[in-house]
Amino acid sequence: MTAPDRVRLICTDFDGTLLNTAGTIGPVTRSALARAASRGLPVAGVTGRPLRDALAVARDHGLGGLVVCSNGAVTAEVDSGRVVRCRGFAGPEVGSVLGRLRARLPGVALGVDTLRGLFLEPDFGALVPDCWPHQRVPDALAALARDDQVVKILAVHPAVPGPALAEPLTRPDDALKTTCSTPYFLEISPRNVDKGVALRWLARYYGTRITATAAIGDMPNDLPMLRAAGLAAAVTNAHRDVRRAADLIVPSNDEEGVADLIMMVCGAGRESPYAGR
Repeated sequence: MTAPDRVRLICTDFDGTLLNTAGTIGPVTRSALARAASRGLPVAGVTGRPLRDALAVARDHGLGGLVVCSNGAVTAEVDSGRVVRCRGFAGPEVGSVLGRLRARLPGVALGVDTLRGLFLEPDFGALVPDCWPHQRVPDALAALARDDQVVKILAVHPAVPGPALAEPLTRPDDALKTTCSTPYFLEISPRNVDKGVALRWLARYYGTRITATAAIGDMPNDLPMLRAAGLAAAVTNAHRDVRRAADLIVPSNDEEGVADLIMMVCGAGRESPYAGR
């Protein structure tokens, strides 16, 4: 575990971590982000949200530099919105994955996350009413334009929890990675895409050793970046698997726990108890 004062890059999840339950950040976190910026310490958002939504959150809350979206598939400049890295599905894969989900799980509702936007079938929005901003389409596959780059596939079912939806996609030859940022729906990415891969790329971009990075999150889709980082942190409201993977636990997202991590790294925070692995 890397000591906080040796960290040179912090990567934070958005929902349930940096953002409180109202979807914003408090004054202590704003102050901590400003302190990090004044010290030249990058704080990068690494989120499951789609590109446009992630950019809006980063801009609204004073995050600069780069933001990572769609569970690691897309990295963009916050100020310009320019995509600097994209790792999505090969064209034929999308139809195959959607077809297998429909065949094995009648009643499943699907969505596709693309650089152009998020497209969800009608039942998806009905089952997940607070989902990210999206366009409603009758058929996720038919909504795709010829040149669309699909970076993530989403699936929800009225009777099957999100994690259990992965079962039809677990053949040995599947080049897929499945995870969840909520209990309600499944998120599907290419095998070589996750937040941990993105964190390693960010470390190279910022010229920082991987051991000098910290990551903080709350849900299973955050586990790859916590395992990759030199210092892994979790908010107290995190999923139990995330808490177990953490080197330290900070207060909840509603108690501005990310600010505690930032201030520890900056050398001005109170100690938080280390978590048992």
